[in-house]
Amino acid sequence: MCTMTRPGAVSHYFAGANTPGGFFSRYDQIAPADARKVFILKGGPGTGKSTFMKRIAEELLALGHDVEYFHCSADNEGIDAIYVPAADAAVLDGTAPHVVDPKYPGAVEEIINLGQFWDERALRSPEAKERIIRLTRGYKFWFQRANEARRAAQAWLDEWAAYHRACLDEDRMQAAGEAILAELFRGAPADGQDSTDPAPGRPGRARRLFASAITHGGPRSFLGPVFNGVRRRFVLVGPPGTGKKTIVQRVVDAALARGLDADVFHCTMYPERPDHVRLRALSAGVISSSWAHEYTPGPGDEVIDTGAFVDPAKLASYADAVAGAEAAYRAALRREVEHLGRAKAVHDELEQCYLPHMDFDGIERVRRETLERILACIAEGQADTGA
Repeated sequence: MCTMTRPGAVSHYFAGANTPGGFFSRYDQIAPADARKVFILKGGPGTGKSTFMKRIAEELLALGHDVEYFHCSADNEGIDAIYVPAADAAVLDGTAPHVVDPKYPGAVEEIINLGQFWDERALRSPEAKERIIRLTRGYKFWFQRANEARRAAQAWLDEWAAYHRACLDEDRMQAAGEAILAELFRGAPADGQDSTDPAPGRPGRARRLFASAITHGGPRSFLGPVFNGVRRRFVLVGPPGTGKKTIVQRVVDAALARGLDADVFHCTMYPERPDHVRLRALSAGVISSSWAHEYTPGPGDEVIDTGAFVDPAKLASYADAVAGAEAAYRAALRREVEHLGRAKAVHDELEQCYLPHMDFDGIERVRRETLERILACIAEGQADTGA
């Protein structure tokens, strides 16, 4: 009788974000610093880096291995990296804007230069060279316009939040946060470490990524896939400036102090601040739902409206200003999406400069070799654990 291999599970995240301060990288969170293997892909547009990773991931999934996808924060179709937990191995795009260089060359990381498979002579012809330079400049131009639109959006978001913050009952907001903490950690250790951890007493570890992005196709969020697997979900809804991020930060701090590991998902507008947290050991999560990363609560979810902590009488005096700031914020983000669309169109044309001059058979040979080496890492890991 033939036994079918169950496909592996897929997870979806972003490891970088386009923020008001420019591209913000959390590539150091894709794989552990002491990972078994990290392959860093180098090469220009059109050299097949995203396809290289996607095809490896598809074959691993078909063999029953879980894969984490890290999507491009500007391109809806692009992949920036994959991580294979069973192999403790990653493959990632190490070119701009997420430039990655080896920290432990040979011991952990290895560079794969897909540029070795292009016909340099053809690309250096006067016509090709002029076109590549022109399109590269054009792409950077529109991407810079998108960054400017995002900075404008942040300014309007700051103003929109300020009106609510001025009318916020801090005590009620803090009390709501304490109630979530009490519910989350009921029965959990007050400090130290979750009893399943092999090193009691250590602080919890935070893996910091992004769960959403503004792309050329509009807002894109993976909140559903990220949190659908947890049993308890607390969903914070409400306008900006009403304490959602404050509550999430409080949960993160409390979890880490108790020695619980946390998957922390940061805000793309304020990348140092968390929007969501997933606690695998407790099968629980806290989600901040707002445009442009909205989450639809499901059965059993506890929804907390932080807008209820705002004094409506005070807020009424700011009604026109609130409406104006919100409208300007949304308009600025729409402008960012338009500029990202223009940048994407130029980038697609730039890729066409390279495609006719690539040796894709050579790239396929390297891809197959890389897949085999990842499978060897899986076998090593199984041998180490006696699995």
